[in-house]
Amino acid sequence: MKMVKAEGLTYEYVRVLETDHGTREEKVAALKQVDIEIEKGDFVAVLGHNGSGKSTFAKHINALLQPTGGTLWVKGMDTKDDELTWDIRQTAGMIFQNPDNQLVATVVEEDIAFGPENMGIEPQEIRKRVDEALETVHMSEYASYTPSKLSGGQKQRIAIAGVLAMRPDCIILDEPTAMLDPVGRREVMETIERLNHEEGITMILITHYMDEAVRADKVYVIDDGEMVMQGTPKEIFSQVEELQKYGLDVPQVTEVSYLLRKEGIDLPADILTVEEMVGAICQFKSTT
Repeated sequence: MKMVKAEGLTYEYVRVLETDHGTREEKVAALKQVDIEIEKGDFVAVLGHNGSGKSTFAKHINALLQPTGGTLWVKGMDTKDDELTWDIRQTAGMIFQNPDNQLVATVVEEDIAFGPENMGIEPQEIRKRVDEALETVHMSEYASYTPSKLSGGQKQRIAIAGVLAMRPDCIILDEPTAMLDPVGRREVMETIERLNHEEGITMILITHYMDEAVRADKVYVIDDGEMVMQGTPKEIFSQVEELQKYGLDVPQVTEVSYLLRKEGIDLPADILTVEEMVGAICQFKSTT
């Protein structure tokens, strides 16, 4: 069974426009016939320029939005079925961009306990889950802290712990590092990778940072509501001009490799890391 599967996923909403003669309504297609399959344990990155539809797609996985056409299943559950909404949200937890908007309590451990409490979990089991979640994100020593005293990266790790305490199979992260400094970004990405590799949690990362997408198993590109590219990071980022057409960048080292190739230097098209670049240049020098 796929963790996430979409067939012809379409989402339209009505936008009200001001005109010289009053207002008028128009339909806007935010997602258009999206097909996608995500396996259990995958680490997937979803890219797209602002307004491309990537966050709309993320909200469908968590059943915050429902398709107006097509179908999206989460672990076999149809997101259009209102009776399954709670089960879907337990299966696929969601982390948003601003950590301050996700923290609801004045003490860290109470915030993490909030989800399990609403699930009706026994107090003894909640205590166990809170401790385990804090340990998993390496924040045990901050259990009694006030969230306002934490850095942005620490707050986002607490938000992740709050989702972990509900024991999801999948976590959707909608630009979780967009408001963080480089240290906070590193902390969150290390947590995401560790949870994926060690806990086997399916990770779906919506991001505009190409160096984050490089870490994924598979990359999807959405443009104007359509899924226009999919493949491994090497397959996607080797297509520099195609990505530029969709208003996207590539990792800096990939761009350098691309520019050097245009100057006639024979380097691979799929370089993603500094280490790969150094190795390729050494190989080039040894053959010239």
